[in-house]
Amino acid sequence: MRFRTVLAAAALTAALPASAHAATIVVHPGESIQDAVDQAHTGDRVKVLPGTYREDGTKCKAEGGSCAVLIKRNGIKLVGAAKEGHPVVLAARNKQHVGIEVARTGDFHCLHKGKQRIKGSLVKGFTVRGFSGDGVVVFCADNWRVTNVVAKENDEYGIFPLYVGKGRVDHSFASDSNDTGIYIGQSHDVLIDTNFARRNVSGFEIENSSNVLAVRNTGTGNTAGLLSFALPNLHVKANKNNVIRNNFFHHNNKKNTCLDPEDEVCNVPRGSGIVMVAVDKNLVFDNTVKHNDTDGIALVSYCILVGKPNCTTDIDPNPDKNQITDNLVKGNGQHPVEQYKDLASDLVWDTTGDGNCWARNTYDTSFPDELPACNP
Repeated sequence: MRFRTVLAAAALTAALPASAHAATIVVHPGESIQDAVDQAHTGDRVKVLPGTYREDGTKCKAEGGSCAVLIKRNGIKLVGAAKEGHPVVLAARNKQHVGIEVARTGDFHCLHKGKQRIKGSLVKGFTVRGFSGDGVVVFCADNWRVTNVVAKENDEYGIFPLYVGKGRVDHSFASDSNDTGIYIGQSHDVLIDTNFARRNVSGFEIENSSNVLAVRNTGTGNTAGLLSFALPNLHVKANKNNVIRNNFFHHNNKKNTCLDPEDEVCNVPRGSGIVMVAVDKNLVFDNTVKHNDTDGIALVSYCILVGKPNCTTDIDPNPDKNQITDNLVKGNGQHPVEQYKDLASDLVWDTTGDGNCWARNTYDTSFPDELPACNP
């Protein structure tokens, strides 16, 4: 394929390593994004011009099946040069599983092996649609960013970082996923900010992760606005020290369309605002949660979620030391699913766990009627 390459330095320096003189590789409609990514070196930018691209695909590193675009080198910046009315669209071909994957390996040992981790990646400005699995996957990465991405009509996840360290998902949109629009799993030190999720099962999810900040996000028309979960049988065993603040979750009343009946997300009731399961030391404050049919902000044990009150797991199933404060939670729980009609309220707690507290929330209903107050 043809590419037009613009070197950042003068032509006489073209033979120097790309890390010293980064290049911009421009991809035009009809050319291959993957070929450009394969040509790029650390620090290079692959700039994709507006148009619709359908790649031949390559075997994914982290996910099963085929990826339309695979980034496996450090520091590659994949940038869609979208303009108003002229998007950069990456569309699935032949039931490809993943749109864009950033990964060096698919081995969970990359949690602890630095050489298996990929660093400094950027994915920006793409519309990624119609994949049988996920729109964008970031696997075992550090100092990464996904920004200004539209992930829609991907069957499982929209944006899916897993086993990641410090990074950010921002100013992105995810819709019509049968699991989660924007997901962070078994990860730490991630910022999720200024995103919009609609018509997913879960708009946002923080799963078995720590030190994640979710701020200024909006979720509407999902089954649940945001889930913060600790689930069993994973490599990271806890969900702790996460902050959920200044978000807006409203009218999340979509039917649950999860694909795998064994997945816990299938147990999430239609009409949920924020649901926290088996989490520790999560702070939830300054959120607006309105008009979700079953619950506004719910804090429950894992055993309650799966409908087995005396379940045995490899995690602590109960939530502990969480603080829910200064939220506006109104109009929730008015048309609940049958299974949860006795709990349905603006604020819900199943009374499990220790040290959980509520303060200065604006709400009409709660279960139980009296919630433990936070110490001054």
